[in-house]
Amino acid sequence: MTSSDDAKQNAIEMTRKELDQFPAPVLERYEIALEKLNGRLADETCQLWAQEGLEIASKTVRSWEAAAEFFDASVAVQRQLPSGQFLKWAKTGTSLCEDSPSLAVAYFKSSPKAMLRLRPRYIDDWANVCRALYRGTWKSSALACRLFEATPDLLETLSFEEFCHFGEFLEILSRRSYDQAGDALGAGIDLFPKITGDVDRFINLAQIVAEKSWRETAVLFDSATASLVELGAPHRAPLISLARRLVITGVSDAAGVLRDGANTVNRIPTDNRDRLLEMTDGIAAVSAPAAPEFLKIVPEILERVTFDQMGQWQTEGLRTARESDEAAVTYFKLQSPASQEILDSLSSSIELSRVRDVIQMYCLALTGRTIDVQAAAALAEKNIGWFQGELPTTEGTTIYMPSVINRYTTKDENFGFFKVISTHQIGHIEFGSFAFDFNIESTLFDDLRPRLPGASELRAAKAADEAEKKAALTPPQVVVFGHEPPSEPTPEAAEPVAVAPREFLTDMSRFFDLFQERRLALDAFTVLESSRIDGYVEELYPGVMTMYDMVRTASLEARPDVTDLPAREALVEFMIRVSLGQVDEMLVPSEHLDVARKLRKLIRQVTSAEAIVEDAAEAAIRAYSILIDVKNEEVDDDDFEQLEPEDEDDETAEDEDDVVDPEEVIQQFMGQASPDGEGEGEPEEGESSEQDLEGEGEEDYSSPQEVDYRGEFKPELSQLLSQMQMMENGEMSESGEMEPITQEQLEEMMKNAPEMDMEQTEGEEGGDQEVSEMIENLMKELQKRDPENQQFQPGPSQHVDEDGGPLTATEPETFTYPEWDFRANEYKPNWCMVHEKIMADGEPNFFRETLADNSGLVAQIRRQFELVIPEMYRKQKRLEDGEEYDLDSVLEALIDLKIGVSPEEKLYWRRNKNERSVAVAFLLDLSASTAEAIDDAKKPSDDWGAPDDPVEYMVWLRSRRSEGLRRTYKRIVDVEKEGITLLVNSLETIGDMYGIYGFSGYGRENVEFYTIKDIDEKFSDMVPRRIDRIAPLHATRMGPAIRHTAAKLNEVEARSKFLFLISDGRPQDRGYSREGVEKEYAVHDTRQSLIEARNMGITPFCLTVDKAGHDYMKTMMEDFSYEVLPDISLLPKRLPQLYRNLTT
Repeated sequence: MTSSDDAKQNAIEMTRKELDQFPAPVLERYEIALEKLNGRLADETCQLWAQEGLEIASKTVRSWEAAAEFFDASVAVQRQLPSGQFLKWAKTGTSLCEDSPSLAVAYFKSSPKAMLRLRPRYIDDWANVCRALYRGTWKSSALACRLFEATPDLLETLSFEEFCHFGEFLEILSRRSYDQAGDALGAGIDLFPKITGDVDRFINLAQIVAEKSWRETAVLFDSATASLVELGAPHRAPLISLARRLVITGVSDAAGVLRDGANTVNRIPTDNRDRLLEMTDGIAAVSAPAAPEFLKIVPEILERVTFDQMGQWQTEGLRTARESDEAAVTYFKLQSPASQEILDSLSSSIELSRVRDVIQMYCLALTGRTIDVQAAAALAEKNIGWFQGELPTTEGTTIYMPSVINRYTTKDENFGFFKVISTHQIGHIEFGSFAFDFNIESTLFDDLRPRLPGASELRAAKAADEAEKKAALTPPQVVVFGHEPPSEPTPEAAEPVAVAPREFLTDMSRFFDLFQERRLALDAFTVLESSRIDGYVEELYPGVMTMYDMVRTASLEARPDVTDLPAREALVEFMIRVSLGQVDEMLVPSEHLDVARKLRKLIRQVTSAEAIVEDAAEAAIRAYSILIDVKNEEVDDDDFEQLEPEDEDDETAEDEDDVVDPEEVIQQFMGQASPDGEGEGEPEEGESSEQDLEGEGEEDYSSPQEVDYRGEFKPELSQLLSQMQMMENGEMSESGEMEPITQEQLEEMMKNAPEMDMEQTEGEEGGDQEVSEMIENLMKELQKRDPENQQFQPGPSQHVDEDGGPLTATEPETFTYPEWDFRANEYKPNWCMVHEKIMADGEPNFFRETLADNSGLVAQIRRQFELVIPEMYRKQKRLEDGEEYDLDSVLEALIDLKIGVSPEEKLYWRRNKNERSVAVAFLLDLSASTAEAIDDAKKPSDDWGAPDDPVEYMVWLRSRRSEGLRRTYKRIVDVEKEGITLLVNSLETIGDMYGIYGFSGYGRENVEFYTIKDIDEKFSDMVPRRIDRIAPLHATRMGPAIRHTAAKLNEVEARSKFLFLISDGRPQDRGYSREGVEKEYAVHDTRQSLIEARNMGITPFCLTVDKAGHDYMKTMMEDFSYEVLPDISLLPKRLPQLYRNLTT
């Protein structure tokens, strides 16, 4: 051994002896590092390195921790730095340790990853930026340490110059509040990767805000995260610059500028966005306080004028702005008379609020009585059965119209449109649309109504007959509607089954009960009754007909192409076109020319001056009997033919009542649901029965597009509300008493009303839960119309008052959570109670059969998940040795050589293993609507909504469970179960932690939370059994279920956490979504619960199978990821794909 070796060994021994004075980890880590660095560092450098560690350990009592971290990090750092830079790095740490050992610990811990992205010459600057946050207090130390630790993440997005600017901003903000600075640091880590290219500009804005109004920085980062991320990159920079300019000139609400600016820019066409920002800049140059007001008002202005016209309005505003800031703000808030006058002069639109009094006087002149006029949105918000917020309508006492009309280029024409729609709606009131009496004879037809059986009575008779057949070998006699029983009954026949007559709230209800296909009947009646009203208008009010004809012509031009419709829908569309006055080029299916002639003749009959509403009803029966025999099947374009003009069809003009044979119609109606399949009610050979209506290739019938000036027509609901108004005015029933209306009667009417059937099929929500909410709102509306409340007898409420107080969890496995009230901008504390339960056990067959039936898909998904394993290896750059050259590092080294700088030595990359650490919770919506059949043609008519009354609820629950035993179709919930089964089978491949939960409930005090598999529970035979028991339950109060799931995830140790919500519709529950059609309350609470989850470090994702989901998802999931699945049958295949994409 040479003397140099002796000296080296002596130095090492001496170092060991000195380090042995400190806690054991220091010497242990020194030995490990020394072994790896020996031979890689020169002896002198190695000794200097050891001396630095010894010096660090000797600084303070706690500095040994920094020394341990120094030795621990040295091996990784040395691979990335030349020897000189390596010792410089060590000395920088020693210097930091003099200020605070905690700073040195954070510095050394973060160094290995930071050096991958940090050039050696920036080491001192990096340390100084972080050190600047330290002021000798524990809060400042914690903040500085956080910045050290965040450096690797920040440098993935930021240049080093941007990093320094961010550090300066944090230093300024920390002078005011360390907590605010810490929050800004965390928000920046999340925000900056999403606004690359604009980071420095935003940091500059944030720094100015911190200097002028430091409390606003938190709101600024929140607003930027919510707004700038969604804004296109070309418009992000101008908006940030605008906000900076405004803050400098005294506008404190930079967050509002970003929020309102991004919202407005995103809502206008792309071609106008640059011009909008230039216009705002122009206003800011003259009056800074007025610019934010302009950004807010732009969407409202563009509803009334074009963009170019808005430019003229803005130019006039600039002249006002030069007078004073106050005048400018008033102008651009549209609060000054001059601003409104200029906008009115530019705009051709008419606002209802400005002409409401005139329209009311017009109604008074036409009817002789006062008719209230309101915006259509006011009726829709009541949620009592009307859903279109911008279509004209009436409920018998008030006419509702769009809030703004902007159809034409002149104000006179737009005001004329107001006159047309008000005239038509008044016509329904004046000419008796809602005064229909089932027992009054028509004037134009031989009445069929008294001779037709009601569909509900036929169904009841049939059900009673089937019950008797089960109890006896021979069928009983059935007495229905006064018809005689079979003439030769068998000797063994049982007693006749009497069918009690059904009671109806309105005559309209009784009328529509005649029909099996009620929606078709409503559509036919709507066209015929609207035609009758138009006929009266044309006869009595010729002065309005010029505009009326112009509107009808425009309505015709907006109609859909009849050749795109199946046969039955094409004929209904034909009726609408005839009612709007079209004569020529009338295309109809060639096979149904005669049908079209009959329908046209019916419309001609009801438009006569003698027609009353009962005539429209009789005509509707005839139209229905004609249309029901037409299959709703596709028709080729070549199979359409033009119908000859009406004047060629006059061979029976004198006899207007021979469109159909009344006896054939009666036989047809008797045959639509014959009780015993025999005798008088049996369809003859070749006729269509109810079962025959669903022919092969036949499409489900859909109602036609509304006629814009006619709007929504709800005869049954309107007649009910009109009757209540008459009762309030002192009118009595035939018996002379005020007859009570019960909740059960309302429920029965709403379930059977054709307009409600239509909304359930086509609306956003559908189902009996929606009907229950409408019933509750309708009760309130009826009470308003009956101030003494003598007629109305609501049942007792069976749930906690939604306006009550906080709840207390007193039972095991119950938890209370707050609820967010967006209107008050605050939480309702302990507002909801979650009851956690373990899902009951079922059978394992469903799990096994699903895997067997989808074996091909199982193999495909497994292969996809096995591909996740290679993704567990991440590319690591800037290494001294590796798989290949790192091109970026090579180019930087060449540049350094060219400019005479010592180049980097680490020019390689390789893949290092990156272990997955994922926890995910699947939250399944188990609401009653998941019982809906995937194939609507097979959808049962059973009531799936939960009644209020507990006794009725148990009856409902038992009937639904028995229905489940008879079910032969596949429901939404069944497909959800299949998707979960396939996913669970694959998750076991990669070993992620996962939990499966379901939720439902009924009211805020009873949110049911079912554990199918807990996150920390190992997969066992019990999990498939619980999956088998997943079934539809009640309502969908999402907020507390999400909060409870997030609380579970928050207790799990994992780097990445995900909450995967699977739902079939918007959140809804008793008292949770009754604020109106838009359901803002429930949507905002759900969104707030997702924000709370994100604040816990959880990534939420929502998958909905609601085709109308985009409408509310844009609000609920604004800055979260979600997907609307267009076809529920794709769920089993799509669910694993989404999981893989989300977690890798």
